[in-house]
Amino acid sequence: MIDPLILIRATHLAATALAAGTVAFLALVADPAGAPPGYAALRRRLNWTIWIALAVAILSGLAWLLWLSSDIYGAPVIEVCLHGDVWTVIAETRFGLVWSIRLILAVLLGALMLWPAERGLQLGAAAGLLILVALIGHAGATPGTAGTVHLASDMMHLIAAGGWLGALPALALMLAQARRGDERWRSFTVEATRRFSVLGIACVSVLLASGLVNSWNLVGSPHELVATGYGRLVLLKMGLFAAMLGIAATNRFRLTPQLPAPGALKALQRNSLAETALGLCVLLFVGLLGTLSPSNHAHGIDAQVPPGAAFVHIHTNIAMAEVTIEPGRAGNANAHIRVLRDNFSEYPTGFVELTLMPPVPGGTITRTAAHLPDGTWEVNALDLPQSGIWTVQVKIRGDDKKLIVLDAPIVIDPQ
Repeated sequence: MIDPLILIRATHLAATALAAGTVAFLALVADPAGAPPGYAALRRRLNWTIWIALAVAILSGLAWLLWLSSDIYGAPVIEVCLHGDVWTVIAETRFGLVWSIRLILAVLLGALMLWPAERGLQLGAAAGLLILVALIGHAGATPGTAGTVHLASDMMHLIAAGGWLGALPALALMLAQARRGDERWRSFTVEATRRFSVLGIACVSVLLASGLVNSWNLVGSPHELVATGYGRLVLLKMGLFAAMLGIAATNRFRLTPQLPAPGALKALQRNSLAETALGLCVLLFVGLLGTLSPSNHAHGIDAQVPPGAAFVHIHTNIAMAEVTIEPGRAGNANAHIRVLRDNFSEYPTGFVELTLMPPVPGGTITRTAAHLPDGTWEVNALDLPQSGIWTVQVKIRGDDKKLIVLDAPIVIDPQ
């Protein structure tokens, strides 16, 4: 079963990219290409596309917030709403701050679409809506100079993805109307398609450059692309992107020079929809990757994992936990836990509880951890009766006395 958070993230990213990309299409492609008879109807359809996309982005953003709050506090959504835990996430976490600013930008962008002349402000709001997503992703969790470079690269990646992928549905709508229009419409379409081609080349160039930087930061080496689950997903994403590039190259070098021939218009429209479908698959992978720990995730600590130990990093926007079980095999073992804030400083807590759930129901182990002088927490003499994929759960109680729950799978090897 697909984790609902993956679908929520993918839907939110797709809606955000569609809204921002359609704004870019109007401001940088369609409006400068002229206004043939009937252009106002196309603009209205594109405005409605933006408003619907923003509505979906707001609703999916709310779902993301509620799901994250429920996951953090280990309680049902209705409970975290009734007890005010959602407001704590909004007020006291980076995710909540970014979520609030992006909500304001989404509403502002929707209002600005009522004034077509304000294309500069529309582009600024759309860009802000896109780039702030980077602050709540893996790039926003990388400290130091490397983190700054990674964050800037991820922001550029998001802008380029919105400018190309997000604008493809608008291009398909324009081509559909051009096929029904007169000669003036077709002349307009030739100029608009030329402009979109220039925009696409610029966006693809940025995507390639920023993608290399992001892959280096998140994967680390070519070997990790095939040796880790995260890397293999990145490879699949790269394959889909390559397929999109192949279609885009066909559009640019074979079909665009044939415009305004009816056959070329039809083929361009079909290819634009195919690119959009592939792009949605890419966003689904992005939603999945955002829920996983990267192969080369750089944290602000030196996590020394002993040979043969089982290790997992659990990352949320309120707190993080690193759990090391040594030895990482069935039998007697000890667990060490490090609890951190999202800025990698020690998380202030006086209570840490470790729960280990085996692959099959029954035999759950729950122990209170002891605080060590070096700031870590320890649970000794754990009896792990079987190997397999266990679930490790760490419960911590912060200064506000609210319980935070972090959980993730961990692999225990046979004896």
